Amino acid sequence: MIHARWGDSGAFGFNCNAQDFNVKWLKILLAVAALLLFAFGVFVWATRPDAGPGKVVVPAKTPFTKGSYFAFAQPWGGEMVTVLKPWSPHADSFVVDLDRFPANTTFHWRWPPVSAGFGPGVWGYDAVMYGNYDGGEPERPLPQIRMRDLRELRQRFAWTMENRFGDGNVLTEFYLRSSTTDVNAKVIEVGWFLHMPASTRAFFERSAPVGVFVDAQKRRWMVRMAEKFCMFAPEKSEDLRSGTLDMLPALEWLRQKGKISGDEWMSGLAIGVEPVRGLGSLSVDQWSVTMR
Repeated sequence: MIHARWGDSGAFGFNCNAQDFNVKWLKILLAVAALLLFAFGVFVWATRPDAGPGKVVVPAKTPFTKGSYFAFAQPWGGEMVTVLKPWSPHADSFVVDLDRFPANTTFHWRWPPVSAGFGPGVWGYDAVMYGNYDGGEPERPLPQIRMRDLRELRQRFAWTMENRFGDGNVLTEFYLRSSTTDVNAKVIEVGWFLHMPASTRAFFERSAPVGVFVDAQKRRWMVRMAEKFCMFAPEKSEDLRSGTLDMLPALEWLRQKGKISGDEWMSGLAIGVEPVRGLGSLSVDQWSVTMR
């Protein structure tokens, strides 16, 4: 009996110690969680975009349009990753200069410090658009034009980038469609990389080669295909931060290569950033388009 009572007392003491131990660790875990939540709140507050006089901050998936131009931040890649889906609406945003739009539009992104190459490849596409690039209707719509009827397709651009703590693709692109009414009737996506992180360059070099296109300014572009995505990138790994891009000769070159027929419809184009990792911003300092 005495041994039994001593045994019971010892078991009771052990259980009390175990409970105290569990409570202690629970408190530690709650404290760590509170600190992490506080740190996350500080991060969100400290990295939020700031709009100065005459500017507005536009959240992701919210359109802004003026004239024939349109802007939109679409975090489609982040939405594909389950754990990041709740954060996706808050990760990207852009600041519009109400007087100068589309010029002086700045896109901001806040994603994990790892490349999105493990899944979607990029976290999204945040861009200024001209006409109906991909279903976004501008304030002043533009008529669609068959590729063979295009007489001019040219853009002037200048951009600056803050990518010390992250990176992204600077990409200008458009779709050619087989229908004027079905936005998803995409025959081909044609894009020019004006800046490529190393992960994108690796993806580009793994894609099927089409050839080398030399434009009127004697710039040499390597051209490759990944399924329906036709990509132009400078032959030398370098940024093209400002200049003029005449896209019509490139389309004629693709027609001669058999990649397009000339019967496709052109409805608009875009310039912007595909966030790849971390924090950063892209400012579209100047952008104008001629499409007729």
